[in-house]
Amino acid sequence: MKQTITKSNKNVEILNLLIANGFYNGYVRTEKFELMRNRFPNNHRIIGIANDTGNYELKFDFKPPMNIIAKFLLALGILVSIISLIKGNWVIPVVLVVYGLIVVIDFKLKEKKEINILTDKLLEFHKTEPN
Repeated sequence: MKQTITKSNKNVEILNLLIANGFYNGYVRTEKFELMRNRFPNNHRIIGIANDTGNYELKFDFKPPMNIIAKFLLALGILVSIISLIKGNWVIPVVLVVYGLIVVIDFKLKEKKEINILTDKLLEFHKTEPN
């Protein structure tokens, strides 16, 4: 199930407040927003894209150029694994698969953590803002 945030004027204002108060870097527009948590090191971003139902669907991704590097390394790992299997070497593909699984699990855990932090901040600002 995709995480979503309701697309409303109040939520757009709160997203802008998160940027203005220094919690996040990025931009907020009516159809899309992109936020990167203001901490070091941070190679991830949260992207919200408006869908047909009036919500922002949240995506989690590496920020550029890290996203290009990740895709390149994935393709390189697959190529090296195929070549190693053709030559009869099973050690390199097994190591690459284990390493790949560790990276994917870490990415998914960070995705859950970052989206939870964003939604917690949104709820916190909803509680403090006057109606």
